[in-house]
Amino acid sequence: MESVCDDSRKTAGELPRLNGFYYTQDAGPVLSASSSNLVDMCDHYHPTSLPSSASESPSAAHRHSGINTSIHSKLQQFHIEQQTQSDTLRRTSSQCSMNTTPVLGAGTLTPQPGQNQAGVFGLDLCQTGQVRCLQTLSQKQKQLGNEKEEESNSALSLALSDDYVFSGTQRGHICVWRRETFRLERVLYGHSAGCLALAVDSDHGVLFSGGGDGRVRAWDMQTLRCLYVVHAGVNSGAILSLAYSHKQQVLVLGCQNTSIQLFDVQNRDSVGREQRVKEMAARRSRFFDGSTDPIAVCASYMGDSRPASPADSAGPGGEVEENYVIFEQTITHYAHSGYVYSLLLGNVANDDDVLFSAASDGSIRMWQLHGMELREAGALECDGDGDACVHSLALDDGQLFAGLQSGDVEVWDVETRQRIRTLSTSTANAFSLAIHAHCVYVGSADGSICVWSGDLQPLGRIGSNGDAVLALVVENDGVLVSGGGNAVSFWDVAHVGSGVRLTESTQQKRVDNGQRRMLQALDQWIQFRSVSGVPEMQAECRRAARFFKDLAQQLGAVDARLISSMPESNPLVYARFDASSKPAQPLAEQPTVFVYGHYDVMPAGDVALWQSHPFELSGRDGYLYGRGVSDDKGPVLAALFAVADLAAAGQLPLTVVFCIEGEEEHGSVGLRETMDAHRALFGVPRLILLSLSYWLGETTPCLTYGMRGSIRASLQIESSRNADVHAGVWGGAVNEPLACLSHLLARLADSSGHVLVPGFYDDVRSVSDQEKADMRRLVHWVAQKELRAPLARALLSPTHSPSELSSADSQSELSSQLMQRWRFPTLTVHHMDVSTVAARSNATLVPAAAQASLSVRVVPDQSIDGIAASLRAHIESVFAEIQTQRRQAGPTLDELRLHLDVKPHAHWWLADPETPVYQAAAQAIRKVWADASDSKEETAHIPLLIREGGSIPAVPWLESFFAPHAVAVNLPMGQSSDNAHLDNERISLENLMRGRQIIHHLIQDFKIQ
Repeated sequence: MESVCDDSRKTAGELPRLNGFYYTQDAGPVLSASSSNLVDMCDHYHPTSLPSSASESPSAAHRHSGINTSIHSKLQQFHIEQQTQSDTLRRTSSQCSMNTTPVLGAGTLTPQPGQNQAGVFGLDLCQTGQVRCLQTLSQKQKQLGNEKEEESNSALSLALSDDYVFSGTQRGHICVWRRETFRLERVLYGHSAGCLALAVDSDHGVLFSGGGDGRVRAWDMQTLRCLYVVHAGVNSGAILSLAYSHKQQVLVLGCQNTSIQLFDVQNRDSVGREQRVKEMAARRSRFFDGSTDPIAVCASYMGDSRPASPADSAGPGGEVEENYVIFEQTITHYAHSGYVYSLLLGNVANDDDVLFSAASDGSIRMWQLHGMELREAGALECDGDGDACVHSLALDDGQLFAGLQSGDVEVWDVETRQRIRTLSTSTANAFSLAIHAHCVYVGSADGSICVWSGDLQPLGRIGSNGDAVLALVVENDGVLVSGGGNAVSFWDVAHVGSGVRLTESTQQKRVDNGQRRMLQALDQWIQFRSVSGVPEMQAECRRAARFFKDLAQQLGAVDARLISSMPESNPLVYARFDASSKPAQPLAEQPTVFVYGHYDVMPAGDVALWQSHPFELSGRDGYLYGRGVSDDKGPVLAALFAVADLAAAGQLPLTVVFCIEGEEEHGSVGLRETMDAHRALFGVPRLILLSLSYWLGETTPCLTYGMRGSIRASLQIESSRNADVHAGVWGGAVNEPLACLSHLLARLADSSGHVLVPGFYDDVRSVSDQEKADMRRLVHWVAQKELRAPLARALLSPTHSPSELSSADSQSELSSQLMQRWRFPTLTVHHMDVSTVAARSNATLVPAAAQASLSVRVVPDQSIDGIAASLRAHIESVFAEIQTQRRQAGPTLDELRLHLDVKPHAHWWLADPETPVYQAAAQAIRKVWADASDSKEETAHIPLLIREGGSIPAVPWLESFFAPHAVAVNLPMGQSSDNAHLDNERISLENLMRGRQIIHHLIQDFKIQ
């Protein structure tokens, strides 16, 4: 891998070049239409007639045959629920027949001869690093909290607020995703058929959703509660598109029955409730008169106005939503001769609130919106011999873009009303359009997003997963959101088409959403295969160390260097951020905060078990995946950026030093020697901060205050003969190393796990009454709040069903389990093996040697050296006893020898959670996570004070090295399911961002005791 820290290729003050992420100047906002289009899903659907209550206009008659297929292809989506058809998105034969080749005339951009999708658009912008997929969020029912079998739930529409991304689904739900963390905040229920269109009133914080049930729902974007319901006009069918006029506070509906309807949001109460109720009671839908069950479109007011889940969709306080009606005088009938698929409000030649509407009849109409009056201002006819279907619209700098069923995008000058260009994507159905920085993004039926530059030149494509891209919307900071299939994806497109790379000073002028810069660094750092203990990876480890050093410098560190006293080990990265008010003492005497972590990682193991490349950052369902994201590169970067934020704001109360080692996964080789040789660089630490443990469950933040110590041992028993022998020839006449080893291991612990080493339990600290009470409270909380989640239950208490978790017996079992994991010592045999490959596979051989590895976990107040000596003595004594018994049984042709290696690895560590330092850490956690709690009671339990069964050698050693003032705080960011050291290692993006905030608050408010 090429080093990203090549100084010859970067200018002063720039951030490191990060593959997949670039800095670009923000463009102004552009208008785009939220597409509400579907790929056909049921091949067997038979067309029905137009509404029987509406006579066909003359203009519609000659087009009826041309648009008939396109009209009915949309209806098939709404009958999915009733007819239980396949959920796979696909095109019907009728749609295929309508994808005629466009007529190429002057100004048409099309692939050159020999070029196709793999030609002009064969350039995958993700593979070139110009675009990065930040997250892919699954909308399948199981991922949304439904315990049933996974079901398809395609994303049909998208909208943005300051905090959320809203995605309307084929089942009528609206998924609410938090923009900062990509986590599902809530699912809004209400529509009884697909949610086809979304629009936002940003001035009043209202989201409008239009559904296949013929209703529009208004949602409060802060409380996420339904405010009221708007019923479209008689026989309107599905609401296919929405647009909202902020100036006039009017909502515009594009409907299945070819009409455009207006709803006066500001004066919605001008018609009394009694009149509205009478109107709704008189309405019955005659639009669907086929043999199948109709969709609930404009059904009786009293009989079918309930949301799918009233508890989730009622207004504030649980009251029933207010219902409103669109009356005949605000409906423009036959606005088109086909379904109104897209609506777009924009400005044309200083004319405010010009409405563009597009339909399956192949036309685009322009309307002037004056209050509740809609006046036609012209029409644009798209190519396609009357059969063209316009799926989507977008407007940018006086140019109107229209996505067609053929896959082409027509470009119109809206002032002259001339078609100036046709962009050919060589794909079918341009279902959605979005524009950012004058680049055009076209979502197609084949799952790709084709990209065109501001001068209408093809740049390449994004993705191609086979699921149609039904909706696109773009954030101002250059994040493109796409919806289709069963997922919503987020793409970083900030620099596409601009080629501008920002310097550090320019970057500071951008709006920092708290994520991008840190994720850029993590994305690049993960790519270094910094596996310690493997000579072939040592160069890679050093590149990873240099990357962190350079990054720390560019974030404001006054000193950043690599330090090492052992050439054969990976270097430590040292970085220092000085206090904002310059201390009077020299560094060696200054009180400091010492941040410890490591950049080395475990090997990836079997790559086939990973769902994505282990050394490439991948985002799925609010999590970041990759080797080292949780252990420990992600938490280290969270700490670095938190400290850099404080330093940049002039709010760093004391000097902070980072010591990030590269041998933690390999026994911290060289750490002690290097730190001892550079003792003056670290000042006088009062706080040792690290994040090298995990939450007990999945939802409640924790603070770790204790860990067990460990001893590692390996033993080998070998025969004086040099080779394996045949059991049938030599059995009984020779010693058997494997049998001897088995007897020896059986004498280390009994069948219950009780360790048989003499004096092993003598110094174990007794469990106090306070500890027992704390454990009972902890277990009660965990049983009530954590074990309801299937994943946490599988990790913590896999034998109990949810109904059993509240019983006293199950909680007692969980308490005993946690005590065994945290509080008591253990001895574990990890591995047994024989000397040769032949002996492993041949059942007739007596191996010449056998070996085993084991470990001991020690707890307060055991002496790690004393237990190691006792273990050694016990093994040697048992071996000698076995040998004596064998000799007494009769002579043998060989002798056995014992090779024993017992090494103390890590001392146990126990902090006092009542000290001011821990109280400050707990307060910082509560401050950051309080908004995630449902009540004050839950906040009071944050964080959970826990201990770990594992061991970290550096923690107790650092406390003793910096004694007597230093206190170590282990601040876990990862959840219990993070899979550190395993395949598919991950960390929650929300946890990582909040971890950064916690460290920010802890250091900012730190008081020297």
